[in-house]
Amino acid sequence: MNRPRSLLRLGLVTACAGLLAAGAAAGGLDGLDIRIGKALFERAWVPAPSSTKADDGLGPLFDARSCASCHPADRRARTSVDAQGHLDGRGMVLVLAQKDGKGDPVYGRRLQIDAVPGLAPEGILGVTDTALPDGLTRRVPAPDALAYGPLSPATGLSLRTAPDLRGRGLLEQVPEPALLALEADQGKGPDAVHGRLRRVTLPDGATAIGRYGWKAAQPTLASQSAEAFFLDMGLSTPMHPEPWGDCTEAQAACRAAPHGRDGEDGFEIPDALLSRVVAYVTSLPVPETPKDGVGARLFAATGCAACHRPALPTAGGGQARLFTDLMLHDLGPGLADTMPEPGAAAGEWRTAPLAGLSDALARDTGLLHDGRARSVEEAVLRHAGQAETAVRRFRALPAGRKAALLAYVSKL
Repeated sequence: MNRPRSLLRLGLVTACAGLLAAGAAAGGLDGLDIRIGKALFERAWVPAPSSTKADDGLGPLFDARSCASCHPADRRARTSVDAQGHLDGRGMVLVLAQKDGKGDPVYGRRLQIDAVPGLAPEGILGVTDTALPDGLTRRVPAPDALAYGPLSPATGLSLRTAPDLRGRGLLEQVPEPALLALEADQGKGPDAVHGRLRRVTLPDGATAIGRYGWKAAQPTLASQSAEAFFLDMGLSTPMHPEPWGDCTEAQAACRAAPHGRDGEDGFEIPDALLSRVVAYVTSLPVPETPKDGVGARLFAATGCAACHRPALPTAGGGQARLFTDLMLHDLGPGLADTMPEPGAAAGEWRTAPLAGLSDALARDTGLLHDGRARSVEEAVLRHAGQAETAVRRFRALPAGRKAALLAYVSKL
């Protein structure tokens, strides 16, 4: 079912190369990279073969047609829950994995909710929300209408929201020695937070610090972006060369469907395109931090800042003001999913950056990894494990000071 890739895709890359060469001569290389990357980020990909051959190669199974579908305006997408418990929107994905890190033997590593013509989507994303006695909500993934039979009993599930991307390129610029020093020091304080950096094994056997994703599974923005192209859109990259995306051997029709692998260097998203998407995301500025001395002091005094560090140093003397320490922390069984993976336990989560949280609240995208919390207070109260001391201090605050702290965090 393979076919020669159109010269249009090659023409796009050639044109990009020409623009970049001209830009370099004029001192505008970075700006051209970013503009090309923005266009690729917003591009709606289509299945192969197509008359718009520079845009094809989507799927065969996929969750979204573009990066911007899950990250509109570079931010979080809203996903609502209907009366049947189904999720409406492109702001979440369902991750599937077994204890060895491999995906489900039939469904792979994602439950894809869409497909090219002639194939059935894998299923419908759904949740079961249960009101708890304390007024909070317990959320459990509940996939529905599974088209290829039941999931393996050994497969764990983890619902993940698509993050705000603004400023996240700075996470890669935090020097490794600074993170190692923070890891060594963090467990010495009275709260004994004991965060740990995730060490990720690279294809060549070396290790690197994980910085991206809810479980810190990816060390670079490039590897995170390549995985999103591969799993969420079914587009091959040098890091994930399989032209059928997440289709497993059990999904023979999916693997036999047309694809666009015969493009530049044999990939639907070659390095020439991937690097420009990364350049665009890297260029996104950090959301502005509110000027609120009282709120900031309360944030530190309760212990929130022990993990959600307001700033990390970056190479060259700058700061990444994103409110994270990039470490995994055990947040207790209430926030654990059913999917332990090599290098991260079911209840461990990388400290989520809080920069941009005000936008998530304004558009009601939901908070925490699965979107269950509708307010900052609910998100705070869901924390346990290593965050128990901070939550206890939060509960003990007088009403006025608690409101001031919540107002500060809600403006981040």
